[in-house]
Amino acid sequence: MKTSCKYFFVALGLCFYYAGMSQQKYQQPIVWHEAGVLPTTNKKQPNIGLSGTVCGVIGNELLIGGGNNFPAGLPWEGGSKKYYDDVFVYRVKKDTLLYTSSFKLPFNVAYAAISHSPGKIIYAGGENETGAITNVYCIQKSDGASGFEVIAWPNLPEALTNAVAVATNAAVYVFGGASSKGVSNKVWALYLNNVKAGWKQVSTMPQATAFAAAAVLKGQVYIMGGRCKGADGISKIYNQVFAWDIENNTWHEKAKLPESVSAATAVTIKDSSILFIGGDKIVIFHEVEMLAAKIAATSDTIIKMELTIVKNNLQKTHPGFSKDVLKYNPVSNTWGPYAQLSFTAPVTTHAFINDNKIYLPAGEIKPGIRTPKIWVGSFKK
Repeated sequence: MKTSCKYFFVALGLCFYYAGMSQQKYQQPIVWHEAGVLPTTNKKQPNIGLSGTVCGVIGNELLIGGGNNFPAGLPWEGGSKKYYDDVFVYRVKKDTLLYTSSFKLPFNVAYAAISHSPGKIIYAGGENETGAITNVYCIQKSDGASGFEVIAWPNLPEALTNAVAVATNAAVYVFGGASSKGVSNKVWALYLNNVKAGWKQVSTMPQATAFAAAAVLKGQVYIMGGRCKGADGISKIYNQVFAWDIENNTWHEKAKLPESVSAATAVTIKDSSILFIGGDKIVIFHEVEMLAAKIAATSDTIIKMELTIVKNNLQKTHPGFSKDVLKYNPVSNTWGPYAQLSFTAPVTTHAFINDNKIYLPAGEIKPGIRTPKIWVGSFKK
C-alpha cells in the first residue's frame, strides 16, 4: 500500500471517530447565544477572528486584546501568523455586547497566561513575532482618553507562552508554559501586597505542562490536561488532573479526565464545582506531529511530498474541536458530562465568569482558522 493511501485511511478513521463522538447526548443546562463579534478591520473587511487573546471584564466593559491569525493564507498555503496589539472594548448591556472603542497594548501578544483580580486583567508572558516573552502587564481603568491604562509589572524570570494563571486575593500564580528550553514545570508567584518584589518560584508541578486548563476551587488550583512536547517533536498528551493546595504547598492527583485533552479552558461555578470546556482531544494533532517527524526524518523526495500532502489534508479536513462541557465534583472526586456547546467549539481561548454568565470569546475553531464570535452562556434556573 502506498504511503499516501495508508494515511488516507487513517484520516478517514479519525473522521468517523469524531463523528461518533458528536452523537453523544447531553442535557443543556447552559443557554448560549452570540453576544457580539470582533469589529471590522481597517479595510472594512469582516474580522477573520483571533486566537490566544487577552480578555476579561472590568466594570461593565468587556476587553478583548492581542491575539493572532493567518490573514494572508492558511499555514499549509504558505500563510504566516500575524500578531496584534489592539484591544477592543465592549459595553456589557444585559445579554448584548456593544462595541465602543479600542486602544493599544504595549506590544503584540498572544497566548499569555491570563488572570483576573477585582478591577484588573493581568496577563503574563505569551508570544509574538520574536518568540516567547517575559512581559507582564495589568490592565485597569484610568482617566485617560481610552478609559484604561496598561501598567508594566515585573517581568517573569523566564519567557513563557501557553502557560496558565490564576489570581487570589494574595497573589497571581503562573503555571507551566513553553519556552525555548522546553516545557516548564515551575509555579511562579507575584504577591499583590508587594508587586515590586517580583516573581518567586513557589512550587514545582508534578509534570511539565503547557496548553493546560486551570481553575481555583476551595483554596486549591486545579491544573487539567495539557501537553508536553518532547525533544523528538512528539507531545505527551495529558488526561491527568492535579490540585495544588496553596496554603500547604502540596500537590494531590485527582480523578483523571475521561480523555486526554489539550488547549481547553475551565471556570469555577459557585465555588462548588469546575466546568471543563471544549479542548482538542488531540487524535488528529498527534497524527500531524507523527507525520511531521517522518517528513523531517526522510531524505526521499517522493515520500516527503506524499507525507506532506497527507499532513496538509488532515489539517484541511479537521472536523473541529470538542464541544463537551464536563463537570468536576470535588466531594465525590468525579468527572461527568454536563453539557455540549451548541456552536463550533473554539480552543486557545480563555473562558471566564461575569455576573453568573460564562464568556467564551474568539479562539481557534480549526487548524489555522479563527472565529470572531463572542459567546455568552447563561445558566438555566
